[in-house]
Amino acid sequence: MPVVHHQQFALRSSYFDHQSTLHGINHTYRVMLHVINIGQRMALDGEILPAWCAAYVHDMARRHDGYCTEHGAWAAKTKLPLFRDFFSLQGVDAEGLRAIKVAVANHSVRHEISPQHPYYKITALLKDADALDRIRISETNLKVKYLRYPVTATLVDFAKALYYATSHDELASFDELLQIAGNIAGVSFEDVIR
Repeated sequence: MPVVHHQQFALRSSYFDHQSTLHGINHTYRVMLHVINIGQRMALDGEILPAWCAAYVHDMARRHDGYCTEHGAWAAKTKLPLFRDFFSLQGVDAEGLRAIKVAVANHSVRHEISPQHPYYKITALLKDADALDRIRISETNLKVKYLRYPVTATLVDFAKALYYATSHDELASFDELLQIAGNIAGVSFEDVIR
């Protein structure tokens, strides 16, 4: 897996067009963690970094917390360009940037891109990671049968525990989430992402 310099991926509420506890900083950090967790368990080493970057911007262009199929396309158009150079400095090449754009644009739509699509794995990784955090909407919102990677279903209980441990106060950093996740899982997530 490429090294993810997670300390550089600090989120600020000003990055989000709609200030929200449902789709804001804590949700984004949880999705980023789920990307790594699923990606490593599925040995998707080449897909983790672009999916991680996609997770970083995926909900930044939301205009409200309601059902919306367009916010992914909005984020791909307005937020990805703001972070393009930053992602490049992290090791994302031009192909990776195209993959991020496709994944972000498609994460909020019901239809799936074809499994033969060159960016399917990255898009599926983002969609599954985002789905794991649906517990924040309700206990029954996540539909396991729609998950793309079999390992994702094994992480539902962890995702619920992570949400409940991080649903009250805004996280100060991704490092704070790593500590909480490690306490829940009984492993050091610092070791996992290096």
